[in-house]
Amino acid sequence: MTLKRPTEKGTNLNETLKKLKQIVNWFEENEDLDVEKGLEYVKEGAILIKASKERLSEIENEFKEIKKEIQK
Repeated sequence: MTLKRPTEKGTNLNETLKKLKQIVNWFEENEDLDVEKGLEYVKEGAILIKASKERLSEIENEFKEIKKEIQK
């Protein structure tokens, strides 16, 4: 499984969540964990979680703006 860091702007939330799921699946499927590889995935997961939170915040703000426009 090869993972790339999400881009700063315009992170695709669906793709980020798919990558997080791949990481979770890797941990669930491997009884004899490679600690070094596991550490890489934990670091990547942290980056993906941060990117997801930021994107969710952006999406929330967009919905708020749409709501304001509708209420005018």
